[in-house]
Amino acid sequence: MTAGDVVVVTGFTAFQGFTENPSSDIVDLLEKKKIPAFDGKLVTAKMDVVYEEVEETVNKLWEKKPKLVVHLGVHGGDRHIKLENRSFGKGYTKYDVRGCVPKNNVCPGYSRRSSPTLYTSINCAAIAAQVSNEIKCEDLAITDSDDPGRYLCAYSYYLSLSHDKSRSLFIHVPEFDEVCTLEVVTEAIQKIILAILKTLN
Repeated sequence: MTAGDVVVVTGFTAFQGFTENPSSDIVDLLEKKKIPAFDGKLVTAKMDVVYEEVEETVNKLWEKKPKLVVHLGVHGGDRHIKLENRSFGKGYTKYDVRGCVPKNNVCPGYSRRSSPTLYTSINCAAIAAQVSNEIKCEDLAITDSDDPGRYLCAYSYYLSLSHDKSRSLFIHVPEFDEVCTLEVVTEAIQKIILAILKTLN
């Protein structure tokens, strides 16, 4: 890790079923606390759940030549932080908050020449296992996953994977409760980012 390295972390704003999006709260806290032991520049962004905006924002963030791009989104399940192994180029039929879907229901990063499924080269299972051993919350599980969905989470991830599969990751975070707090989840995200950066050096 060098002082010139750029790490990008994005979250999403509120959408149906989530009047407050935990991923947005994590981005806010990271902006304040930064990433311990990382001397580079942290760039954060909160994106509306809108296909067009996400495409524009993600592409602009890659112009910063980041060392790592981490997208955060919420899942409605149990106390799991899920490191997503892959994402999909097509099948985006669910309307965004403006009532829109992508043209032909495909991600702009997808073409007939590219794979409909892109995988990160980050070893999600290994990173998840490592950070699981480091955190102090036994009730919070950190695992890898093969199901990013077919909505803006997967859409943003496929866009980034299209730029660089070795420097892209999507992390699904749970809703907060009395055990799985904003501070606990944010600390886990910090540790995940640091663990990945060490593998990229």
